[in-house]
Amino acid sequence: MAASARRRRVAAAGALTGALWLATMCLLPLCGFPLLSHPAFRSLTIPSRVVLSGAAGAVLLSAAMTGSVLLDLHWNESLVAGAAVLLACGLRLLLGKERAQPPSAEPADRLTVAAHALSAAAVAIAYLGARSGSATSPDLVFFWGAKAQQFAAARTIDVTFLENAFHRYMHLYYPPFVTNVYAFATMAAGRFPWTAAVLTFPLLLAALAIGLPGLLPRRAAAAWSALAVAAIAYAGIAADVAGNGEMPLLLLETLAVALLVSPDASRASTQLLAGILLAGAVTAKVEGLPFALAACAVFLVRARRPRAPAAARLLLPLVVCLGAWFFFGATRRLFYGYAGEGRMLDLYPARLATVLRLVGAALASTGYALPWLVPLAVLPFAGRPRGAAWIPLGTAAALTGFFVFTYLHRAEDPTLWITWSAPRIFMSVAMLLVIAAASNASGPSTPTRSRAAPSPR
Repeated sequence: MAASARRRRVAAAGALTGALWLATMCLLPLCGFPLLSHPAFRSLTIPSRVVLSGAAGAVLLSAAMTGSVLLDLHWNESLVAGAAVLLACGLRLLLGKERAQPPSAEPADRLTVAAHALSAAAVAIAYLGARSGSATSPDLVFFWGAKAQQFAAARTIDVTFLENAFHRYMHLYYPPFVTNVYAFATMAAGRFPWTAAVLTFPLLLAALAIGLPGLLPRRAAAAWSALAVAAIAYAGIAADVAGNGEMPLLLLETLAVALLVSPDASRASTQLLAGILLAGAVTAKVEGLPFALAACAVFLVRARRPRAPAAARLLLPLVVCLGAWFFFGATRRLFYGYAGEGRMLDLYPARLATVLRLVGAALASTGYALPWLVPLAVLPFAGRPRGAAWIPLGTAAALTGFFVFTYLHRAEDPTLWITWSAPRIFMSVAMLLVIAAASNASGPSTPTRSRAAPSPR
């Protein structure tokens, strides 16, 4: 009886810790609130602004934590959160007196209601998959969770821990966004709750389901959002992404691209916010960098002159955040840039057919490739690509080329590597295809050319 009572107390304490850990994640919008409360963002719906506040707040929090490490300051929850709020206030000042009109209220028709129901069902299924352990990522145990737990205990990015030869498998060069945010929640909760970390998959998927409809072009926005959420949920469960860096990366990438195809994409405020989210993407996972560079390049090609201010707003945040991480690695003699799969031009082009076959097989084994085939199937019905649709389409093409190029760097049999990684990294492509269809179906307008971007004052 005593042992049974003790087990119940331990289980209750664990559940409370997990709830506190997840609640800390849900409070991240407070860090980004000073920026998103600016009048320039009034054209966005309230749900979208809350989700964007959380995403931007998490990026600023991670930046503050990395900055503290560079200054040899140990993390304190209140101080790093306060620094993130101050960063948001400083960025708010850059927007000056820019203003936007509130969005017009639109009645919810049957299609919208059905779309929201589909999104809710996708999130619920993702929750069941994560809760049961069927979608849990081994990477959570191998390095995301292990590093976050250690960094929270040390209250800094633990150089001694990373220097240990036995920890080299943890990819010490991986950018710090996910481990920083996990470590922050762990410090607040008192310990790292593994089950709660797995639930970040449905939690962030729910955030995407709430925030994305208000960013997409108004025509059938909820339906396109539901398709993106369902594709990510289906692929995520089949590819075992719960708890790893995939869902944070997808959330940041999706919100950033949705901003770049929105009617307000020419505004300085929208570009700055997209730049902050892309900075989070490049510091979440390695593949965030080619995604961000491709999206910015296509956007800038389509943008009206002068392009330099827009380029600065989009690229400076990611240069600062990623540069700070590389500076940390170099000054601590841990790593110098990314540890790739060999020299840049050490390719094995004879393996191209094998790589393409293995990628196709890996996607086919992930929900019968439906997360990619369905967006591809609906894309032609949205019409011939035009306007802002070229931004996600160009990004998807560049990202696919980058992945294939990377797979050609390994001399040995790449079967296991591609089988494990392809379904996860190609989830971004599925999302981009949906956003391309959504922006193309909205009409012939070209958001980035609609009007000159107001200069910050």
